[in-house]
Amino acid sequence: MPSRKVDHFEVQGHKLGDGGFGAVYRAKDLNLGGEPCAAKLVKLKSKHDKEAMEHEVSVMKLVAGHPYVILLRGYVPEGEDAWLFMELATGGELFDRLIDSGKLSENLTRTYAKSLIDGVQFCHSKGVIHRDIKLENIMLLADNPEAVKIIDFGLAAVSTRPFEEELLDPVGTKSYKAPEIIAKGRYLGPPVDVWSIGITLFSLVSGFFPLEQAKQSDWRYARLAADQAKGIGACDSIYATYKRQCPFTPVLKAMLDSMLNIEPSKRPTLEELSKCAWLNPPAKAGGAGGGYEEDDYADEIVYRGMTMDDDEDMEPFEPPEGAMLVSRQKGDRGLEDAGFA
Repeated sequence: MPSRKVDHFEVQGHKLGDGGFGAVYRAKDLNLGGEPCAAKLVKLKSKHDKEAMEHEVSVMKLVAGHPYVILLRGYVPEGEDAWLFMELATGGELFDRLIDSGKLSENLTRTYAKSLIDGVQFCHSKGVIHRDIKLENIMLLADNPEAVKIIDFGLAAVSTRPFEEELLDPVGTKSYKAPEIIAKGRYLGPPVDVWSIGITLFSLVSGFFPLEQAKQSDWRYARLAADQAKGIGACDSIYATYKRQCPFTPVLKAMLDSMLNIEPSKRPTLEELSKCAWLNPPAKAGGAGGGYEEDDYADEIVYRGMTMDDDEDMEPFEPPEGAMLVSRQKGDRGLEDAGFA
């Protein structure tokens, strides 16, 4: 696409990628001296598309101002198209970070986890349930290795009573959806975000998805449900499926077991998670940063550049035979309009 001016932005021809429901290009904010930003072009093919776009914009305005949530710079409707202008996350997607490394160490994952939980907790405090937390919707910053940017609020729900008001629509992304969403019944919002964060963190430290989908037709989930009924935690259950012992530290395993409980009422809140032992490790001797004993494989921070060129070859990683491989998945808007019970 050739460069063109849209309102006070200049959209450049360089395509950064295909985000949820729209292509993303590099742009400049001319009101800020040409400061780089990202421009998302969305096709508005129907009245529903327009309403969905306006909903996403209103949600982004609600959660503006947090360091780990992407900032909306502008919204410009153009006939059957619309442009979303956002701050530019220069470190690429967390998805690509994982694919490049195979898996991440617990210490590095903890860095991303703390920022992610902080950002989603802020969203909940504003009455916003994201409902599509996944590797592709978490961006990194090349100049701040501890930060993430949560993006894509197209499937978010808004409530004045998020911990009490039940949702109805079965939206989300296949391997990240909580079982109560897939069951197509009423569900509370915050626990489904806790589940999808748990799926994301498990995938980072293991290098594979724990499940294909949280329903009985997935034999992995069927075994998980049966094991949890016997008091076996999610992490041990999933690794035992592949005749392996779970390699996680006990504190990480305890946290993920709680997040991946198939009973939503038994999952911790994000406030409770922020205080858990794994996210708050004791300082190492000699004043070094906190951490638990574990393999620091892939601990070096590597970013996929905004040119989308491949990074240097990384040490190969082989997931267990039969494991659900990490892959890009498109979000599902469900069959119904967003709503509450």
